[in-house]
Amino acid sequence: MVLFGIACRVLMPNISDPEQALPLYATQQFNPFLVGIVLAGVFSVIASTADSQLLVCSSAIARDISPTLHQRMSRKYGVKYEQFMTLVVGILAVIATISISSTVFSLVLFASGAVASSLGPAMLIILLKRRTHYLALNSMMLAGLSTAILWRVLGFHNILSEVCPGFIVAVLVHEVLMKSVFQPKGHAIGETLRK
Repeated sequence: MVLFGIACRVLMPNISDPEQALPLYATQQFNPFLVGIVLAGVFSVIASTADSQLLVCSSAIARDISPTLHQRMSRKYGVKYEQFMTLVVGILAVIATISISSTVFSLVLFASGAVASSLGPAMLIILLKRRTHYLALNSMMLAGLSTAILWRVLGFHNILSEVCPGFIVAVLVHEVLMKSVFQPKGHAIGETLRK
């Protein structure tokens, strides 16, 4: 696809929307039967990727944010709880799609920045085997994601990518929580005795 994009810069230099290069090229060069096959392939890739992302996101929200809540809700409602979370994530994705007017490339850049700002610090903490707590991990991921979104909304991403401030804020939130809220009980008792 990268080579095709480079070729289209030469073959169709006056195209107004570069993301329409593949369908435009197909309609100009192929017969309608092949155009249908090309477009079906493109849309199937988009649909399968979106479907996978929605399922992974809803599963992560339902299961990983609070394992005890997931156990309680699963006991009470069974699989309907996860189905409901999938519906909620799907509705939020549709609202975001309708309200955000941007190119696919810029959305992919922002999405990768948001993932790096939220999951990146959590993966670093786990890989370094630092002491952690699931609430501190959830808080740091939320802080990193919120920072990345705010950075993008304020337009600072033109100066510095949202990954950097999101990553830094997430790590700081984790460290502050681990030192203040989730400190070891023995450490807190020792501090009290020393005072």
